[in-house]
Amino acid sequence: MKRLQLRPLILAMAALVIPAAASAQSLEGVWKGTEIEILNGPDAGVIVYENPRYLIYTDAFFMWAFESNGVRPTGTSDAAISQAAQMYQSTGGTYIRHGNQIIYNRLVALAPLTMLPENQPLVREIRLLTRYHLETQLTNADGITSILRYVRVE
Repeated sequence: MKRLQLRPLILAMAALVIPAAASAQSLEGVWKGTEIEILNGPDAGVIVYENPRYLIYTDAFFMWAFESNGVRPTGTSDAAISQAAQMYQSTGGTYIRHGNQIIYNRLVALAPLTMLPENQPLVREIRLLTRYHLETQLTNADGITSILRYVRVE
């Protein structure tokens, strides 16, 4: 009978300890994007990344780089090179982790408008953070919410 009484106590303690342990996980390292889930809007659904997407965190700096899904144009013409370059995105800067939020200050970006003061900071919510998995959530100005999923590479 004592064994049955301990079970609710153990479950209650686990419910308190597991979220605290997850929130203490570090962002530092290299993360590879696996998919994005768009929760609402005309493009709702899951998109599995075909091309590599990387997100790198140090203790205070971040950098992300990715190539849009789809077939990369080939050829040496200016038009082909320009089209291929438009598929690539990269951003770097500083970040602060505040509770379950990541607050980014984009200092360098291939998309110059993202660096303007009125577009700073970019805030993402951490939905899941374990040793090997990261999920962040972002809602844009149109109210469309996306969940970005990553696995730790290093």
